[in-house]
Amino acid sequence: MNKFLVVLALTIGFTSCDTVDYGDTNVNTNSPSDASPGALLTSAERSVSSIVDATAPNLYAQYLSNGQYADESQYSTLNWSFNGWYSTLIDLQNIVELNSNEATATNAQAYGSNANQIAAASILRVYFLKHMTERWGRIPYTEALMGLDNPYPVFDSQESIYNGLISELDAALAMIDGGNGPAGDYIFGGDMSQWETFGNTMKLVMGLRMSNADPSTGQAWFNDALSEVISSNAENLYYPYLGEEANDNPWEDRFQTRRDYLLADTFVDALIGSGTSTAPEDPRLFEMGEPAFNTGEFTGAPYGEINSATDNYAWITDDIIFNQQAPLYMFTYSEVLFARAEAAELGWTNEDAESLYEQAIQASMDQWGVATADATAYIAANPYAGLESIGYEKWVALYLQGYESWTEWRRMLAMGYEKELDPPAQMLGGATGIPNRHAYSATAAQLNEDNYEDAVSAQGPDDLNTTLWLFD
Repeated sequence: MNKFLVVLALTIGFTSCDTVDYGDTNVNTNSPSDASPGALLTSAERSVSSIVDATAPNLYAQYLSNGQYADESQYSTLNWSFNGWYSTLIDLQNIVELNSNEATATNAQAYGSNANQIAAASILRVYFLKHMTERWGRIPYTEALMGLDNPYPVFDSQESIYNGLISELDAALAMIDGGNGPAGDYIFGGDMSQWETFGNTMKLVMGLRMSNADPSTGQAWFNDALSEVISSNAENLYYPYLGEEANDNPWEDRFQTRRDYLLADTFVDALIGSGTSTAPEDPRLFEMGEPAFNTGEFTGAPYGEINSATDNYAWITDDIIFNQQAPLYMFTYSEVLFARAEAAELGWTNEDAESLYEQAIQASMDQWGVATADATAYIAANPYAGLESIGYEKWVALYLQGYESWTEWRRMLAMGYEKELDPPAQMLGGATGIPNRHAYSATAAQLNEDNYEDAVSAQGPDDLNTTLWLFD
């Protein structure tokens, strides 16, 4: 094992070596002496981008097809490493420790109130760990980040992780005080009311995500958060990109040289609906994409196939791919309204499902800049018909929110009212259908063999096909 892997393994709490010269890696990285909480938060927040800009889940959800290279839409990648996420979690852990350690807490107040810094770091920690368990299932949680104190952490069950994260989230939200927000916060600008909205919206989403696995617990979480969630498009939560190459919208970078990502025929055909390739039924298609360069028509690229003639197919709107500062969304008002509509239909609340469904579509139309008359006509032509209506319309509204959409699709698949998607004709990576999870890194078994084997034994084969507890 090279030195990099040794350091990484120790940092995360993994190692496959019993005797090795650790050099200075025995320094307790969890007790920083000179770190700036503001810089640590900025560093951690940058990792949000890799969630909201990811390409693979947008292909899983069949918003997009590949162009000349079809491997990604054929699920070629089997092993995905979560190691880097633990490095981000260490930054957040250090913020908490700097603000709670008696020797450093006073100086840390220069970066915001101690309580608000701890709350923000803790809420963001929940966001990352939620993302991780929804991708891999069992992951190190209760014994993670302990370094040499526990180099072989267990992989906790998804059920225990989800319950633990809600406890963390509740504790963090309860800590928010009237002091200054955290320095280094370029997502919410140190505005603790936005952090509170973020935390409660995430709790509501996590509650609904329990609809298949543990609906009674999910209902309680959902209703507890309901009054403090996103309440308008003005409160949509997004990652703010900058007009500079170091932190600009990755979609703009991807399209600087060629169009590798096209709108999938699955998505385009669904939005064309009863309309035509030049006058689609769903007016959002004009805002979400661009017609084919050669024909001026909305033609979707066959999903999972090689589509070399890229100019014959529609692609992502110019407002995103040619705009360095185009935001990418974490959670939106439309998503919240669809969640409320579904909860009402499931009997979790006394709200009106049909009204919320219509409001959710309208919010999505407004988010994408659709004219009011066009939105009204579409809603009238697509009346509420139960949970299947929500399954379809939520899929449309989550366009380009790849991981959020893929995870919701898996949940609704388990519930039986997902937007029906067919896997590609050719599948790689050992996939037998649209991926249900990501497999652990290729080195996971060597770095923490016993606990890896226990996780696989309890959860199922370490492949793309095993269904996770939330969706089983």
